[in-house]
Amino acid sequence: MKIEKVRNEGVLDISLDNFNRQQNITRIYVRKGEKYVLEEQLGVMDWSIDKKREVAHDLVDSNYISYLALEGDQIVGFMSLVKELVSERMILDLIQVDMNFRGQGIGQSLWEKAVEEACLNGARELYISACPSEETINFYRAMGADVTDNPIISIANEEPDDLQLVYQIV
Repeated sequence: MKIEKVRNEGVLDISLDNFNRQQNITRIYVRKGEKYVLEEQLGVMDWSIDKKREVAHDLVDSNYISYLALEGDQIVGFMSLVKELVSERMILDLIQVDMNFRGQGIGQSLWEKAVEEACLNGARELYISACPSEETINFYRAMGADVTDNPIISIANEEPDDLQLVYQIV
């Protein structure tokens, strides 16, 4: 497996057609007063083919810094950061690992690239608006991120069910 920075010619709109984004959810974090608690909520999250093509297109957008995790020619994971800082925060737009490749350290490798890029771009924090599933939040907490009491309001309002997290870089 190798991690590569995305170049504009490197990803076509159809590159993620076979990417298995599926996530089986059993519990999610829900805000109760001033804290988050886990509640049972069974479901499956996945992306339509149109969403996969939209994400593939965004990976090469000049407003983002993106990386791919590749197994041969197959994309098994990817990560994208918004280039423009918001109050010394670099926003992690997304990090995804194909369902069939999770648990192999790919997410951590992509996370390390995100932190490296945030440092290079002068960010003091990495900002994450994350799906409230237990698996997702456990990943970010294992990487050292935690819920912030100072969210970016526009992002928090756009994704009201997401948990707003930060990772301190400096």
